[in-house]
Amino acid sequence: MTEEEKIKTEEEIKAKHEKTKKKLKAVGITLISVGVVCLITGFVNMAMSVSAGNMPTLFFLLILGFPMTGVGIMLTLMGFRRELASYTMHESAPVFNEAGKTIRPGVSAIADAVKNSDDKVCPACGALNDKDSAFCKKCGAPLSKKCPDCGAELDADAAFCDKCGKKL
Repeated sequence: MTEEEKIKTEEEIKAKHEKTKKKLKAVGITLISVGVVCLITGFVNMAMSVSAGNMPTLFFLLILGFPMTGVGIMLTLMGFRRELASYTMHESAPVFNEAGKTIRPGVSAIADAVKNSDDKVCPACGALNDKDSAFCKKCGAPLSKKCPDCGAELDADAAFCDKCGKKL
């Protein structure tokens, strides 16, 4: 399939989609309108019949009106889904951005505290050890090693030297 055929197909799909959305909106609004009229008529008939001491004759309109209105609302919402999602996105994005700006200093402080921590973490068991420790106080594993090529002090689990780049 050529690029032009793909574009034409996408445009046809989009046109069909827009046509379907218009139908959903029209049918949905029509069902809502007819459903509300049925509900009002049914309630008025019921109120007048009860006040007169008679049985309501149009009670079936209430039974029809409720689901008709519900289906109409559902179809209308489906027809306006893109518009609703776009509105929600444009309303939510500034809130998330503002929240991000508000919590950024706290997150930065936590990251700095972790990054600048003098404690050594044992690669074997994860225990925190003093910065001067050579071995883990919990499991006894070595906390560092020296590069055989340049002599740099490295983490015990390092695979390469971060000073000279040699494989350990």
